[in-house]
Amino acid sequence: MNQPHPSQDITGALGRDLADRRIVLALCGSVAVARAPELARLLMRHGATVFPVLSAEATRLIGVPLLHWATGNRPVTELTGEIEHVAHAGNVPDHADLLLIAPATANTIGKIAAGIDDGPVTTYATTAIGEGLPVIVVPAMHEPMYRHPIVGRNLDTLREIGVTVIMPRIEEGKAKIASNEEILASVVRLLAGGRQEARLAGRRVLITAGRTVEYLDPIRVITNNSTGKMGMALAAAAAEAGAEVTVVYGRGTAAAPPQARIVGVDTAEQMDAAVRGELAATPGYDVVIAAAAVGDWRPLRQETKKISTHGRDRLVLELEPTPKIIDGIKREHPGVFLVAFRAQHDLGRDELLEDARRRAEKADADLIAVNDVSREGAGFGSDTNEMYLVGRDGPEAHIPLSSKLDVARTIITAIADRLGTRGFA
Repeated sequence: MNQPHPSQDITGALGRDLADRRIVLALCGSVAVARAPELARLLMRHGATVFPVLSAEATRLIGVPLLHWATGNRPVTELTGEIEHVAHAGNVPDHADLLLIAPATANTIGKIAAGIDDGPVTTYATTAIGEGLPVIVVPAMHEPMYRHPIVGRNLDTLREIGVTVIMPRIEEGKAKIASNEEILASVVRLLAGGRQEARLAGRRVLITAGRTVEYLDPIRVITNNSTGKMGMALAAAAAEAGAEVTVVYGRGTAAAPPQARIVGVDTAEQMDAAVRGELAATPGYDVVIAAAAVGDWRPLRQETKKISTHGRDRLVLELEPTPKIIDGIKREHPGVFLVAFRAQHDLGRDELLEDARRRAEKADADLIAVNDVSREGAGFGSDTNEMYLVGRDGPEAHIPLSSKLDVARTIITAIADRLGTRGFA
């Protein structure tokens, strides 16, 4: 029987960004290879089919059966009479769409730059580059090695011949390989990013994301369950569409796209001040997307010391409203395109849409995105969302349950469409 491997049942679980894409994931002998199964599964969850290829050194650090399980495809560890490098990366009708080498060691990078192919990974690279396939290299090495002039020259050589190089982050004095999320974003941009056609090129977009917190005392806070995933998906989609993106980010667990500038805040008052400051700066912003989950209430009095539980059986709090950030944006900046977000709980469709229209009218928003967080897969912390878009022109658009990045792309497309009718594009 030619049944799909059981591990492949996750394909497309988080979106169809890479649907029908075939990716060769080549692994070299770095300790960062330990992240390869998670990377492979992330690519698969966005629709890709992944074929693992391992250097001899990589097989010493990670088990071949593990990669077989992770991808559902038997790993290539040597070239045989099957001429695997030709089947996957040569001039054949059904070749792969991308060669992703992650992690890539200095040794392998040097050999690829010199046209040396002495093992599966380097031979795949020579074949793919010669055939003109997209190639991404994700270096992983000790931080001083990047300063070696020949290593730097080899990386430049790869860039000169069209290879995409994703450099590491420098943290704690160490070079840390790019995150799997950053690698995924680069793969999507290379293989699927053209769908946005850079429609926001030259535009400045300000996004609020994450949750705010309000302090009861120096330790305790009032907050909500937002993780910032939707806001960061919007930042990634806007950057993919060519925009210059700034994110005013409260608390959250979602990683920011590397292209975005981040302004960190805690409280609603701080977020309000940050947004006002950004909008008052020059050059101005074309679009504001208010996706943050801003807390509605804050304590009337914040204690300067930790509130003790000793000697009391209850605590009574008096709360006051926090600033409504979006309500003043259009008054002060009438030319900006304002997108509001609204989260509700357990409302019927008609009630949900009517509530969204009232909120959009109050904020003078050009567009509002609303969701019901009680629905499965559309709540805080999920990787998916389901939303309705309501614009000034009245009709609403339903965005069915899909990955937050796909939802974000739909919203960014709607913004670009409306900016075009206003003469911005």
